[in-house]
Amino acid sequence: MSRPLRIEYPGACYHVMNRAMTGQTAFLSEADCEGYLALLDDAWRRWDLRVFSYCLMDTHYHLAVQTPQGNLQRVMRHIDGVYTQRFNRAHRRDGPLFRGRYKAILIDADEYLAAVVRYIHLNPVEANKVHDPKDYSWSSHYHYLRHKRAPRWLSVGDVVSKYRNPGAFHEFVLSGNEGALVKFYSDKRHAPVLGSEEFVEWVRGGEFSFSGEHVGYETGVLRPRVSSVIREVAKVYKVSEEALFHSQRGRRNEARQVAMYLIRELCDISLKEIVQLFSLGSYGSAGGACSVVERQIKADRKLRRRIEQIREAAHSWPHRNHQ
Repeated sequence: MSRPLRIEYPGACYHVMNRAMTGQTAFLSEADCEGYLALLDDAWRRWDLRVFSYCLMDTHYHLAVQTPQGNLQRVMRHIDGVYTQRFNRAHRRDGPLFRGRYKAILIDADEYLAAVVRYIHLNPVEANKVHDPKDYSWSSHYHYLRHKRAPRWLSVGDVVSKYRNPGAFHEFVLSGNEGALVKFYSDKRHAPVLGSEEFVEWVRGGEFSFSGEHVGYETGVLRPRVSSVIREVAKVYKVSEEALFHSQRGRRNEARQVAMYLIRELCDISLKEIVQLFSLGSYGSAGGACSVVERQIKADRKLRRRIEQIREAAHSWPHRNHQ
């Protein structure tokens, strides 16, 4: 059977889930859970990821998210990849943690977002972890009841606003999942789209096509050209574009590192391609340069402003995948 293609477009909403490999536990400690939530914060800052709901269980996770930039694969590769690396270091293990690529169901948010959030918040109850979803520490349900204390990256207003108060939303969750939704999730052969007939027809009749039971996006997501990012980095740092491609022994070249970091983020190219583009000696050199910038962004306000300026300008140039 052919592997289902991913559906990506700006503003798409998804129910994302992934499960640890057989016999493995994905979240062993509170520190693991806190680290995963920190990565959601990171994705919110990097790509404007909107997180509507989350639930971290022992062996798996659930997310309801929206991708304004239409880049779910890039976001989830970062979250799952970095989490696995940190989990392995913390618990002195190696190898893959999750069974494979995440599973993503495209959601008709107008019709089904609240129902999906309820489904996610009821996971600990269904697993007999708690009797009431508000008592589970590692889901977003608590923040829905006290939404003014919710973390900045958690978008609770879109769902809560549909109810007269948080208590009414809580009652909605306690009412349980609808039978049709339970049946949808129970059918392992379902297409990765949850929506009204009109929504499915929009997917079918627009830039999307069905392949068997699956839905695939054909044209890809338009991203800034590498040349656009290079041009803007050179302009902001007041250096020549050629200077970004050459290293000087013993001297740090922040502009060059920023160029690598933003090309990997915005153009969504691999470390192998960055190694080739910048004539580096190894994947480690490329990954190390990106990691240096990532750490400095958190502490250096001036650097954050520069990077935001470059991001905005690069997106304004004509777009094309990669080059």
